[in-house]
Amino acid sequence: MSKANKNRWGKAIQSKDVQHELKRMAILKTAAKLFNQRGFRETSLNDLAEELQVTKPTLYYYVENKQDILFQCLLTAITQLLERIEAIENSTATGAEKLSQFIHVFTSVFDDEFGRCVSSPGPGPLSEKYMTEIDPLYEKLDTATRSIIESGIRDGSLRQCNPKIVTFTMLGAINWMTRWYQIDGEMTTREVADEMIALFNQGLAQ
Repeated sequence: MSKANKNRWGKAIQSKDVQHELKRMAILKTAAKLFNQRGFRETSLNDLAEELQVTKPTLYYYVENKQDILFQCLLTAITQLLERIEAIENSTATGAEKLSQFIHVFTSVFDDEFGRCVSSPGPGPLSEKYMTEIDPLYEKLDTATRSIIESGIRDGSLRQCNPKIVTFTMLGAINWMTRWYQIDGEMTTREVADEMIALFNQGLAQ
């Protein structure tokens, strides 16, 4: 068969690999939406298949099981979040400025279905098989938060405080957003972040 015949569709038709990835992402995005709406335990693979209008066996071409779906959603979201936070850490801004940027970046993930999964359902439902890979990423998030706070203490833009306690308080407040924040609600994530920054600045600013 000639090269022309092998490629007679040219680039008009996506490759099988591309099609596979598009379908896998459709599964993940739809699952994330259902997890956020109904809860992880209350969402079944039958629900997901029905939402996608495919058969349940079709899902197994792309994912292993429901835990694998949550794992992939979390891996996608927290990896992207950590990349953005790393850029903040490496900037020349003061610690206080970095902290404000951090809050804006973290709260903004709740505008995305994957991002909301970082806090709820979070990694809790995962088995040890998946936790061994996800846990270190959450630890990196905790470490990065403390590092930013410590940098602010060192450069004098934040007052002396216990970085561990401030980190727990801040991450707890942000993660709690999944309990009440609505994407189409009266406040944007940026407005929520501004309110949080004002509160933390009153307590931490020099």
